[in-house]
Amino acid sequence: MSGSTSRTDDTVVLLTVSNPGNRGVLVDWIRDAPDYSLVEVPPDAGPGGRLPAFDICLADAAGLRAIAGDFRERRSRERPFLPCLLVETRSGAFDRLPSEIHGLVDDVVTTPLDPARLRFRIDTLTRRRRLDEELRRTERRYRRLFELAPSPKFLVEDGAIKAMNRAAEGLLGRDREAVRGEPLASFVASEDRETLREIIDTAPADITPARPTPRTIAFETDESTAVCECSAVLTGEGDERLVLAQDVTERIARERRLELYRRAMDEATVGISISDPSLPDNPLIYVNDRFTEITGYDREEALGRNCRFLQGEGTSEETVRKLRQAIDAERPVSVTIRNYRKNGEPFHNALEVMPVRNAAGEVTNYLGFQRDVTESVRQQQGLSVLDRVLRHNVRNRMNVVLGYADQLDDHDDPAVREVAERITDAGEDLLRQSESARRFRDVIDESSQTAERRDLVGIVMDAIEEVAAAYPNADIRTDFPDQAIVQADESVRLGVLELIENALEHGQPPVVVRITVDEDAATLSVSDRGSGIPPEERNVFGGEEEKPTEHAGGVGLWLVRWTTERVGGQIAYDESTPATVRLQFRTVSETDVDDGDDDGDT
Repeated sequence: MSGSTSRTDDTVVLLTVSNPGNRGVLVDWIRDAPDYSLVEVPPDAGPGGRLPAFDICLADAAGLRAIAGDFRERRSRERPFLPCLLVETRSGAFDRLPSEIHGLVDDVVTTPLDPARLRFRIDTLTRRRRLDEELRRTERRYRRLFELAPSPKFLVEDGAIKAMNRAAEGLLGRDREAVRGEPLASFVASEDRETLREIIDTAPADITPARPTPRTIAFETDESTAVCECSAVLTGEGDERLVLAQDVTERIARERRLELYRRAMDEATVGISISDPSLPDNPLIYVNDRFTEITGYDREEALGRNCRFLQGEGTSEETVRKLRQAIDAERPVSVTIRNYRKNGEPFHNALEVMPVRNAAGEVTNYLGFQRDVTESVRQQQGLSVLDRVLRHNVRNRMNVVLGYADQLDDHDDPAVREVAERITDAGEDLLRQSESARRFRDVIDESSQTAERRDLVGIVMDAIEEVAAAYPNADIRTDFPDQAIVQADESVRLGVLELIENALEHGQPPVVVRITVDEDAATLSVSDRGSGIPPEERNVFGGEEEKPTEHAGGVGLWLVRWTTERVGGQIAYDESTPATVRLQFRTVSETDVDDGDDDGDT
């Protein structure tokens, strides 16, 4: 209904009857009716005056002539249907109405008026008005849903586009008015046009779980090609079809990438596993072929279980604790852990575990990489034993040599004393190298393999303090910033110590130790005014590995290089005066490298 009424559910009746007798009867009857409200044309409205809001007009011929223009304008402007009921005497006034007014009348009642018949006519017309109003609301709602739907939709008749929504405009890259009447097939790849025809021809009248079945076709424009899943349904309006398209280009590309990733993981030469921490006990949900080869367990035996099923009585509790700490902290970790195959055979597993996060930063899975390094560990263990034996024998035998050389220090022959001094110098140098190698090996064995955030200034100051204790008269000059946070581990301090000792031992004072920091790196420079590093020992600064045939007496500079490169640093040498060795380390922010408070990750 429109207009104000005494009750919101009343039917508002506009009364424009000129016959006084009929008018009086109708006014009384409408006012007494429980669900009608009466409105009339204001006396001062005049021709062209605006009519009040109403649901039905009750008029005689003269009254309708008086408001014909306004009534026609209201009908053309207002939706829904606005009815007019003509009150006619038996004189045939309706037939004498002009055609332009005749067309405004929807029904006729004759006098004398029968209240029941009058009510039936009014209620019938107003019911039609309400149905029309509801139909129009529904139509607007569905048009809005059609227009705002996120997926492309086309109204097609005889294969031609009648209408399409905004998403369809985006799909075709064309304005709807520009393509109205064009065949929809003209925007489809030639090899898919027959498929589109079948979709349209077999469109069902009703949508069910089984029908219509989407089929894949490609829409082509000048700029791009979009792969869509399409279906069609009859609209009930003649031959008209509603064609629905769902752009699945990105989904198909994503599925192809995922299939590529799956094949790559399945065929990888390292074991790969994925666990789901949202499930109880963080079970494995994927393992690749190499995982099953390494462990001896089939996929069915591994999936659904926490990966601890590979552990056994010989598994290090400390390593397990490190893994648990990392998983609790949602951090990556790398360990070598003793695991057991299905047949009970132990093996050493180089395990890397890292969390996988979603767009919100939440851990959704853990990705694990497994490598069987049993042979490598056995070799390392053998080399470690050999290393200890050799160091023990070198130290003991060299002490014997030095003891004999010491006995020759007081020999009467100066040539013998000179040889004894050379033997002593060479022996002591060999012992120092052996000690440097031992210290380096101890640090590598004991320190974490994961670099940490460390202050290079603090590392260098600690090294200088240790050197100064052994060389109390050393002339060491420094130039440091307040701090230089770099990626480093405990072995870096050993390399710095070796570098400064080497400058004091073989160079000329003063030894200048300087640290500079730029946006990406911190550089440690150690300079002295000696003759520089002998050419035969500069191989350490090349990109190649150490070669036995080129290797000179000392291993100190190799220790410096190894301790620098193992944390991602670089070593360089400047032979100009003063000769300078530079160590460059990557600077890090607070979030780049984990602090060393936790033992690790996973």
